[in-house]
Amino acid sequence: MLANLDRQKFIEMLGKLGSEKDEDALSAARDLHAQVTVAQLSWDDLLVPDQVDAPVAGDDGKDDDRDYEDEDNLFDEDDEKDLTDEEKSEALSLIDKITALEISKGTKEELKEYKQDIDDGEFAQMDLRYLRALHNRLAK
Repeated sequence: MLANLDRQKFIEMLGKLGSEKDEDALSAARDLHAQVTVAQLSWDDLLVPDQVDAPVAGDDGKDDDRDYEDEDNLFDEDDEKDLTDEEKSEALSLIDKITALEISKGTKEELKEYKQDIDDGEFAQMDLRYLRALHNRLAK
């Protein structure tokens, strides 16, 4: 799901920002922004700082559990909760509304995959938040 920031799809969308077609570039930019927003990240979180090798205070250089404590807190516990029937209906309605908008072919394909994820019971709260954010962005 996109809320997990699939690196390969993210890179593909970044590549679309240079598209000759303004609508493709704009759609990719909005999709990227929505993904970052739903993941509760900032662009600063995603971009590598200039000096990657700078020492970190308190880091002993060993790879241990303490190095991954922050990763455990990236998402709320509710992010993976199953949707209620009402939320599933909302998700399907949002997918239909977004599909009716002027969006990229790639986004349309992802929305089809979301419908399948809903049918398979693999669509969670974080995915619904992504759809809401995407719809709000594209409907402006």
